[in-house]
Amino acid sequence: MWMLIGELMRIRTREYLASSPLSPDEMPGLRPPAGPAQIGELEALASQPLDPEYRHFLSLTDGLDGFQYTMPLLGCRDWEDPERSGLGFMFRDVVLETGTLTEVGLPEETRAFPIHVNAEGSAGILMLHHSHNDLEHFWWSGQGDDMFFHTFRDLVTYIMDGSYSPRRPFD
Repeated sequence: MWMLIGELMRIRTREYLASSPLSPDEMPGLRPPAGPAQIGELEALASQPLDPEYRHFLSLTDGLDGFQYTMPLLGCRDWEDPERSGLGFMFRDVVLETGTLTEVGLPEETRAFPIHVNAEGSAGILMLHHSHNDLEHFWWSGQGDDMFFHTFRDLVTYIMDGSYSPRRPFD
């Protein structure tokens, strides 16, 4: 996981320096790691077990600024910000209300927790929890597009270089 994060940071830093090195809002950045207690608190807030790879990611960097453009991959400390946490839960609720889980091929009992949300709350990524290991565990939704990723590593690989092909509903 640490090599994957390092490669993503190399790519994002190169993009940042090539496009707008003077804009601090777009600067990619690692954060101090989350401790076991913080990760446990996030798991309680999510009301579901955290994906093991996402848990490992948080133990290396508690979130990632510039995960995709100016949008961060959320960590434990992000949920202390009422604006960001409110936006995350609002995004989750809108996604779940506009497309039922079964319509996109997920079990009805699936639980969802936001790990990435843009500033407008119109796009983001939900970590999914259900009892079917053969189904996807991450749902990227926004601007009328939905993509599903089996693992956290698949999601990061897609962000880095597009070499992973996500499942799209209704394909």
